[in-house]
Amino acid sequence: MPAFYSGMRVAYSSAGGTAAVAVAAPANDVGSALGCTLSSQFQPIFSLAHRRPVGYEGLIRARDAAGAVVTPAELFRRAPRGAPRIDLDRRCRSLHVQNFQQAGESRGWLFLNVDPSVAIEGPRYGSFFAHMLHENGLAPHRVAVELIESQVMSEASLAAAVEYYREMGCVIVIDDFGAGYSNFDRIWRLRPNIVKIDREMTRRIGVEARVRYMFSGIVSVLHQAGALVCVEGIETEHEALCALDAGADLVQGRLFAPPAPQLIDEHACGELFSRLFAQFGEESAEYRVRRRASLQEYSSALERAAGRLARGSLHDFSGAMQPLLQLRCTQRCYLIGGDGTQLGANLEAERSPFGRDRRLEPMRPGAGTNWQAKPYFRRAAEAPGEVQVSRPYLSVTGPRLCVTISLGCIVQGALVVACVDIDYESLAGDDLSFGVGVADRV
Repeated sequence: MPAFYSGMRVAYSSAGGTAAVAVAAPANDVGSALGCTLSSQFQPIFSLAHRRPVGYEGLIRARDAAGAVVTPAELFRRAPRGAPRIDLDRRCRSLHVQNFQQAGESRGWLFLNVDPSVAIEGPRYGSFFAHMLHENGLAPHRVAVELIESQVMSEASLAAAVEYYREMGCVIVIDDFGAGYSNFDRIWRLRPNIVKIDREMTRRIGVEARVRYMFSGIVSVLHQAGALVCVEGIETEHEALCALDAGADLVQGRLFAPPAPQLIDEHACGELFSRLFAQFGEESAEYRVRRRASLQEYSSALERAAGRLARGSLHDFSGAMQPLLQLRCTQRCYLIGGDGTQLGANLEAERSPFGRDRRLEPMRPGAGTNWQAKPYFRRAAEAPGEVQVSRPYLSVTGPRLCVTISLGCIVQGALVVACVDIDYESLAGDDLSFGVGVADRV
């Protein structure tokens, strides 16, 4: 039996497989010194696609001798760095594993938080984790090790900790992404299997339209890095819908289930998921209708302008675009040749401040600028006569989100693509908060 078990008794309750660690050991035992009784609680982590829990995060709960609650942060602050903190962290993980196995969960992950100092210093105190998992009959591939990026961890130490658990066969999780010391560079280098989004970002996507739009891009980049994305701290259905809309894979929070000693039934949130997906479908459809309606006058004006061009010549471009430039949210119009090269300068709307902002002069498009890599050009060139609408993006000519409507047409025997940039934030208003990740045809 490993040394850290000495002086510790583990008692299981008959309901739910919960356990408490009561320390009756020498005075220098960490548990005795802290004077706390420890127990496990588990919070389920749901797959949005499967609509059921696919894992549980083990959370330590502590009470002092008087029965008062001691927060996990305070509990670990009481344990000095080195052997005492290593011992406490190992006790917590061992307790979670025993309780998880006692609960009878046979296929889900157990998410275990690892204290950063333990990840650095633990190997100096002998092997523990693999032996403990083996003793309790839990395969490493069912354990998701959550590592919190922190100031105390050097890049080399963090990488070594990740590789240690990866080689053991565990799922690698980077916790609290979007806060503190997390960054994309670490994600690309460490190659975690799962990235958990910080709770503060979850709160902000529920109340800030621009953050919601940015969040879709963050999820996309994390997917491209090969990681599943878990949004934690979800407390409202609106936050859950934002996570669903952004393409997140996993969700966790009190909306679905609070931490509890027992594991929940896998169908416990069936009604909630049915409601969320029904609302998501309705709002997505409603959004597309509103979006198309708001863009209709712009797409119709572009079709008329392209028709005038097709009947005349490229010299008619400025005159053909004047009705578009008079519309409320138009920023600029421009013409692209079949090879992606811009033909002539932008036609800026008079009300657009970006056309007069001299700070952006180095990025001002003009004759010779090539837009071949832009999806709105390629899609229009591949389907002449069909109006294309881009997803919102940040235009190089101004620090605001815009949408580009494009239309390919034949002028004097050659393919050209007529484009209009629209100030999306002014056009969409509150609609920016939902469903912005979709390119479309009008």
